[in-house]
Amino acid sequence: MSVRRVLAIGLATIVASALFAPHARAKGNEDEGEEEEDEPTGEEESTAPDEETGEEEEAPKVKDKTKAKKELDLPIKQNLSGHDLGTNKKENLFEKDRFFVDKVDTRKTENKTLVQGSLASSSLFYTESGGELGAMQGPNAAKFSRYYTELRLQTDFRHISGGRWEARVDARARLVPTPDDAPNSTDPTRIQSGFNGRNEYDLRELWLFRSGKRTDFFLGRQFVPDLGGVKFDGLRLDYASSRKLTLIGFGGLYPVKGSRSIDSDYVDLRTEQGTKVGKLVGAGGFGGAYRTMNSYGAIGGVALVPFAGESPRIFATSTGYLRSGSTLDVYHFALVDLVSSIGAGITNLSAGLNYKPGPRLRLTANFHRVDVDTLNVQANAFLNDPEPGAPTVIQNETYLKRLATNQARGGVSAGLGELQRFEITLQGAYRWRPSVALDAANGMMSFTLPETKGVDLYAAITDRRSIKDLRLGLDVSRSFAIGNVAFQRSEIFGIRASAARELKNGHGEWEAEVAYTTTRDKAAGIICTAGAPTPATCFGSSNGAILSIGGNLFYRINRDWMAMGTLFLTRQTLTHNDVDPAMPMVAVPKTDPAISGIMGFARVAYRF
Repeated sequence: MSVRRVLAIGLATIVASALFAPHARAKGNEDEGEEEEDEPTGEEESTAPDEETGEEEEAPKVKDKTKAKKELDLPIKQNLSGHDLGTNKKENLFEKDRFFVDKVDTRKTENKTLVQGSLASSSLFYTESGGELGAMQGPNAAKFSRYYTELRLQTDFRHISGGRWEARVDARARLVPTPDDAPNSTDPTRIQSGFNGRNEYDLRELWLFRSGKRTDFFLGRQFVPDLGGVKFDGLRLDYASSRKLTLIGFGGLYPVKGSRSIDSDYVDLRTEQGTKVGKLVGAGGFGGAYRTMNSYGAIGGVALVPFAGESPRIFATSTGYLRSGSTLDVYHFALVDLVSSIGAGITNLSAGLNYKPGPRLRLTANFHRVDVDTLNVQANAFLNDPEPGAPTVIQNETYLKRLATNQARGGVSAGLGELQRFEITLQGAYRWRPSVALDAANGMMSFTLPETKGVDLYAAITDRRSIKDLRLGLDVSRSFAIGNVAFQRSEIFGIRASAARELKNGHGEWEAEVAYTTTRDKAAGIICTAGAPTPATCFGSSNGAILSIGGNLFYRINRDWMAMGTLFLTRQTLTHNDVDPAMPMVAVPKTDPAISGIMGFARVAYRF
């Protein structure tokens, strides 16, 4: 029996269990005997050792009503299921007009299953047209148009039959057209979005959840946001050590990272030499999450263990935030490889702060580092087959290296005028990447791409209440190189103007914008011919411009229906350096025909 079939049967069983789970009483259920013993009474909780000092806390005195009330307001344990406030939360004005918001229990639902969710249909279309590049060269526009349609269902089954069981389903199906050359090609051209440009049948989440007195139990496909956001199929247990601290443990199978369809979640994995090593990778981890009214933190370790072909990858992860009143927020996320086939290193690191010294001023600063975050055997599954007659040579990247991109960013935003009518924002970022060596497939040559550095600048001004109640905005961005090579090889300048206004009936708003962007390859002027510079320096020699005009429409049909649409027209021009046959080493500017494009996107969503 195939892994896909086993997975499908298991997932169907979970859904059936969620829908037909036996009734469980909210109180006095006989099968809760063991967990009832774990339930701390008021007296036990009031004298339990404090997790920070190890000393016993005194029971709150009756006269200290404020302290006693705060203690009673704290939940008995954290809820890490994604519904932090539960179904017995109070409705508030901030959620009144939100579309995707958790339901609140009523008398009709509190002892039954509360079902909530949404169904969204989305479609995208993009096409472009252009002129002929030259004799026998064809048009410069893309040969294929790009379009897809998809349907996504998100459903929660809260306190099934009034008991402790809950379930969640998050599934998505995307359909893309069959490539035009598919009937006559063994490897048709796939240009659609998604994982490998194919139809997608994505099962994002499908799990059963049982909330106990101290232990929460998850079974199925799920994410563990507290431990690096790992996605896996298996079992997870949360144990409330105290009101503030929850211990987390999980184990199961690890789908291919980046997969967006169940038919690519478990594929034939390969070594660097192309040898198949099965389809399965195990995943497991342990950690803890700590939460108070003004802080949250989680730390732990995760192991990804291929069943064959590669050594395990073990990493530590940490995430959290700290809020100091209404003035300062500090946050971080870190993922550090301790053991892996490509060595140890910092795979992901983000840290930042938001500082608001007054109601009109806000300062932000953050740092991000992103490195290789996958397994060799999973990445190799999508490489080309080895060259005929040379089984150890694959015309593709056959191994992974540490190649981090880094970014430090800071910004300031100020509100000016009466009721902060105007907002001015300034931001700056410094980005850099180290050098990297590229080895030729024959092993005879190696090229080193130099390190790249660049600066991004951004400025914007917004008038929230302008003429005719319009919200007007103007922003400018500039990206330039430090040194001889730009961070993304091109230097960019962009300017955009926008206008938006709420519809008269208050059911939505429209937004229109026009933008103009120019790009310039930092190496413009270099000619790439057979005996020209190496790939380390010859990576582009063109100047381009893009004019874009379009808008968005958001409309709330009623409380349970929402629609949105996007339409943009674009025009692209490109000038590049060509070779003069009479003087091969002299750059001759050549302008390609302009390319016109149209992009449309539509979404209709229903919540229940």
